[in-house]
Amino acid sequence: MRKAFLLLFLLGGMAAFAQTSPFDKVKSRSAGEGQITIRQSPDVERSINDYVVSNSRMGGVEGYRIQIYSGTGTNSKHEAQDVRSKFLNQFPNEKVFVEYSAPFMRVRVGSFRHMHEALPLLRKVKASFPSSYIVRDPSIPFNEF
Repeated sequence: MRKAFLLLFLLGGMAAFAQTSPFDKVKSRSAGEGQITIRQSPDVERSINDYVVSNSRMGGVEGYRIQIYSGTGTNSKHEAQDVRSKFLNQFPNEKVFVEYSAPFMRVRVGSFRHMHEALPLLRKVKASFPSSYIVRDPSIPFNEF
């Protein structure tokens, strides 16, 4: 049972990015490579394949961003665009996301899998956007990391 859990854990990380079975990827080989044979219960393979399908439907993973603006009201859309422009002038290589979730307009930056990865950018951003902070984002697309 412990080996099955370890296998699920190890393959689960790469399963989130795979469209085919992780077993197919491991079993395939190129010229000059050896061959790997996996012997296991069909239930384990079925379980991992179900996990891969489930992750591919999610469209993203939970991660973190830095929120630099949040506002409501008639001018909030204009203010959000101004904040976005100001940010891009100072940090042209960073990703910026302007989002509307009634009644809030928000400007968030970066895409981080773990909170500690956002801290260096947060320290830089705080100089120009002192009220910025790290927020959890429930579904960041895989291709943004």
